[in-house]
Amino acid sequence: MCGYGVLWNAFKRLASGYSPEEKRALFSGTAARVYRIADPAAG
Repeated sequence: MCGYGVLWNAFKRLASGYSPEEKRALFSGTAARVYRIADPAAG
């Protein structure tokens, strides 16, 4: 168990080496696929 800030910072550190496009695919792209919603980042 951890606080939101700790979790958010962990995600930021894990994804720090990725390009902006890769980060969009990882975070919003994954959510769009899992929840079957339109990905607003996909344009």
